[in-house]
Amino acid sequence: MIEIIEKGRSTSDASVGDSVLVPNDIRINGQSLLTSAEDPVIVHEVSIRGDELVRVTLTLFARRVSIRAENDPEGA
Repeated sequence: MIEIIEKGRSTSDASVGDSVLVPNDIRINGQSLLTSAEDPVIVHEVSIRGDELVRVTLTLFARRVSIRAENDPEGA
């Protein structure tokens, strides 16, 4: 699951004008990701039917990237 949220907020009691969100946290399966303050979260128009999947593109920052088979030792 991918969550794009504004931390510390709820819109459940908000009026229409207060329902605008400013996302400041991205999570994959509940784990927050490192994001750049210079590159804000941009959400383009979303138009889907209830039975469709949503396509998401994320640009992430990482200190290290490992591409390997799951059971291979790291650094091999």
